[in-house]
Amino acid sequence: MDEKELMQQSEEIVMALTKLVLGEKPGFLSNAAFKKLATHHNLPAMKAAYIDLIQEFNGTYNNAQELKKLTDFRYRIIELYNS
Repeated sequence: MDEKELMQQSEEIVMALTKLVLGEKPGFLSNAAFKKLATHHNLPAMKAAYIDLIQEFNGTYNNAQELKKLTDFRYRIIELYNS
């Protein structure tokens, strides 16, 4: 998976998580991630990973270590989603 695909897929999952948290429900025209996420067996783990990331986030990524945390999160959330 290249960087662009990593970013796109993780963003799709995060947007679906956000919609679920805001009480939206997937509809006929919703993307696949949003439809699948509502009943995904790893949903609690994906939510926990997202919460961990945003609790440490200070608004910017100023160094390589902070950027690595974001990249690790992206890989982790995709791994959870695909398993």
